[in-house]
Amino acid sequence: MKKKINGIVFSLMILGLSICGSISAEVIDRIVAIVDNDIITLVQLNKESAPYMKNIESAGYSDEKKKEMIQDIHKKLLTALIDRSLTRQEAMKYHIEVSDIEINTAVESVKRDKVLSQAEFERALEQEGLTLTEYRDNIKNQILQTRLINHAVKSKVIITESDIKKQYDANADKYAGKKKYHLRNILMDNESEINAIRKKLDNHMDFATLAKETSMAPNASDGGDLGVFDITNFSETIKASISQLKKGEYTNVISTAQGFQIFYIQDIVLENGKTYAQAHDEIQNSLYQEQVAEKFKTWLESLKKKAHIEIKL
Repeated sequence: MKKKINGIVFSLMILGLSICGSISAEVIDRIVAIVDNDIITLVQLNKESAPYMKNIESAGYSDEKKKEMIQDIHKKLLTALIDRSLTRQEAMKYHIEVSDIEINTAVESVKRDKVLSQAEFERALEQEGLTLTEYRDNIKNQILQTRLINHAVKSKVIITESDIKKQYDANADKYAGKKKYHLRNILMDNESEINAIRKKLDNHMDFATLAKETSMAPNASDGGDLGVFDITNFSETIKASISQLKKGEYTNVISTAQGFQIFYIQDIVLENGKTYAQAHDEIQNSLYQEQVAEKFKTWLESLKKKAHIEIKL
């Protein structure tokens, strides 16, 4: 079950994780940041920090290292909470809302994808340190942020055909696919005899026929058919000889541990390769997401410059 439900909440942009254990009655909450009309409290920050604190405590770091790491985590999480507050207030300004029905639909989608019953789903949340209410709040925040991005950013994102083609050309090796060779061979233990076979090949005799008649390899009856190979793991001598050839060409006689061999290139295939047309939508989407993320980051920074943010940590 643990494996089945692992990572159920990692799809969320910012996790609202609950603090481990109960909060002591002696702990007095206080404000750690003011963000325009909103406040962020120590309890909120501790709830976000709790799982990280647990990991730090169990890792065996020195006290000095622990202090340094805790300060760094608090700083990063407080920044995330400020960003969340700003986006939430901005969503309210533009009357962007998320209904309970939409949240329910999102929750049911997660359960369906993970094949979990309601009881299993709630146990999974508990293992991740979340209550169902907190999880629903996180989904609401994520949907709000997505809609805010649509409102503030996406209309400014333009991806041109030139951008897509430039990205395709810059990643030519990736889209070319993996080159593999369909090979045949002739194997003999006598160098002079295989040299004579090489001359017959030069006189346009059929390789498969000669392999059947002369090769001492087990695959001789199949016309020397070896199958399809990625030659990167071949010996340097064989790899250098084959890589220079085109379909229908053959190597010189090569001395190998098995004997003297001639390799024939039956075909050259590209596995997982994509033409520009095939890769077009994938590249367009990738560039689009990159630009959205970058423009949202810039937009969020502009909000911070205009907002009244006071950190009291």
